[in-house]
Amino acid sequence: MPLSFALLRPLHSLRYYFAMVYFAFLPSAFTQTLHQDLTGCNDDFPSGLQVNTIEIINRPIFDENAANTISLHRWANAMHIITRPGIIQDRLTFKRGDVVTEEDILEAQAILRAQRFLADATISTTNNCEVGTMDVKIETYDNWSLIPTLSFSRRGSENSALVGIREDNLLGLGIRATARYTKDEQRSGYQLAFSSIVPWVEHANLFLRLENNDDGDIYSVAFEKPFYHLDSANSLLLSANQTALVEEIFQNNKSRNSFHLAGKAFTGAYGWRIASNNRRTSRLMLGLTYNKAIFSSPADSPANDVSFTPTSRDFLYPWVSFVYAERDILVMRDIYLINQPEDINLGWQLTARLGVEADNSEGGLGIHTQATITKSLITGLNQLLMASATFNAITNTGISDFIRVDSRLEYFYRHSDLIGYYLRLNGTLSAGQFLDQPIVIDDENGVRGFPNQYQHGDHRIAAGAEVRLYTNYNFYQLFEVGFAAFADVGKAFDGKSARLNEESGWLHSVGLGARLFSNKSSNSGVVHIDVAKPFGAAKNVNNWEWSIQLKKAF
Repeated sequence: MPLSFALLRPLHSLRYYFAMVYFAFLPSAFTQTLHQDLTGCNDDFPSGLQVNTIEIINRPIFDENAANTISLHRWANAMHIITRPGIIQDRLTFKRGDVVTEEDILEAQAILRAQRFLADATISTTNNCEVGTMDVKIETYDNWSLIPTLSFSRRGSENSALVGIREDNLLGLGIRATARYTKDEQRSGYQLAFSSIVPWVEHANLFLRLENNDDGDIYSVAFEKPFYHLDSANSLLLSANQTALVEEIFQNNKSRNSFHLAGKAFTGAYGWRIASNNRRTSRLMLGLTYNKAIFSSPADSPANDVSFTPTSRDFLYPWVSFVYAERDILVMRDIYLINQPEDINLGWQLTARLGVEADNSEGGLGIHTQATITKSLITGLNQLLMASATFNAITNTGISDFIRVDSRLEYFYRHSDLIGYYLRLNGTLSAGQFLDQPIVIDDENGVRGFPNQYQHGDHRIAAGAEVRLYTNYNFYQLFEVGFAAFADVGKAFDGKSARLNEESGWLHSVGLGARLFSNKSSNSGVVHIDVAKPFGAAKNVNNWEWSIQLKKAF
């Protein structure tokens, strides 16, 4: 190679890297689809167009015409049974002859994308504005749905293992079936689960779950016909379960206490739409809930602190619920996933429920109250704010009154095509919190790098910040790749259990991680490969914590 070219090569490399840095910090915005006139006929037909025909095109998992196609892609397509058109038709919110609007099209597209066995779905229309009809074309892209599971881990002196298989689209019928064996520090056993649509009831589903463990069994069954879309006329829910197992509570990275749980539960509810238009709906539900949980402290438990054995509960109450929902769907990318269309509903969602205890030995009215509110907001071209809050209270029912308030605030800012920022703030306030449902700070609840149920309290506050790198790199149509640098801080405080915390102050951690997301697998979620550095003087926390986990979001 001539010397002049040898000298110029480093200069070309430097120019390339400087260019990457330059474009990384150019202002950008979330990829998004704002509201459009999808019908093209709104002036003449403001209430929408009538569906004339529906064409459904099912695509395989991988595009074999792509430049990076390999034999693995062709093998996967050949082995996979594509979703049957009738299953897609069942998941639609409209049929031939219905009058639909652009909001109906966006909602139907979002519902299809939410199916685990579909990687993506797009709905396009060809409109005849002269007669007020449309021809609908639906294209779906399948996910690989046969998911084997093999996991082994060791924490301290305890081993954990999971071996199983799950099929999320059995025979292309949308049926989900799971079989697995698990062993961890609390129990070992076999688990079977099954869910399927109910063909003779529109948009209804049936769920079954069976577990046979060395400390007890779990049986549950449910039939659900939900409010499937904004204009659904009614809903129906019947569910029952029975549980027998030994639960273990941890604190300071040690087993604190264990207890035996024998529980039974049943819920029946019917709901109907009371008012609706193209953007919002109001609903009313009537239901009956029975929930019995009997707790006892096993005599042979190595951690047998009876003062932490939960108080048994026996509730039976009819209830009424009011639901208010708005439909304001925005198609975005890189919110919770990587390079994948995400349907974000910006509208208000409000649920309020009031129940009255049917058999109250205390006299007077025993009250069960629940309320939930969520709202998302575009605060700028490249900024998204999401907020939610829940309230739960059980009073005058013969046990200590229970009140709990949870709130969460998330902020997304896309600085450029490569760089994004994320902030999170969440808090919990409680009184009379059930001892089998402790409020904690740990790796899954606020501060990464700290052990399971590490810090306890009646109240909790946690915050996190992330710098996210979106590489726009796709590994052979299998994974989208991203990276994150993060810092977390949190604290659980007040109450009897907080006095046992070995670290009563604020918990902190920083870390780096890789993110892998596959939009070709029904095992929806983002793989986190993290290394975290917890801070503090706690002796039962590792200096560094490595983890590989599948989580719901980036």
